Amino acid sequence: MTGDHGQYWPIDDDLTALRERLLLHATQAGMHGERLDDLLIAVNEAVINVLEHGGGQGTVSVWHNDTSITVDITDAAGHLAAQDVPPKRPTNTTRGFGLWLMSQLCDEFTIHQAEGSSRVRLRMLLYPVHVR
Repeated sequence: MTGDHGQYWPIDDDLTALRERLLLHATQAGMHGERLDDLLIAVNEAVINVLEHGGGQGTVSVWHNDTSITVDITDAAGHLAAQDVPPKRPTNTTRGFGLWLMSQLCDEFTIHQAEGSSRVRLRMLLYPVHVR
């Protein structure tokens, strides 16, 4: 198995720079097209959640291997838990779509809550198997 040692960035309000770093890492891993777009959208949503609801501080870690790319987004508040993810698309609201959207866009979406932090893990297969 090959892969990389990953990269790690603190979260700040420069979302453009974060997306550019993630785009570079993901394309070097072999991701492209719609799946790359989905990953960028999901990570962007997770980072915005940290800025708006997760204490405003956190980190993004990204790494890949032969089969997938994984991104961990960690906040400094620890309020987010797995039960916060709506099972269906939220209706009658203009906000609150982020967690649901991440769950729909990524092959794996998990939330781990620990004392003083929450971690969202987003994983996407580099070469997904298409089921007909």
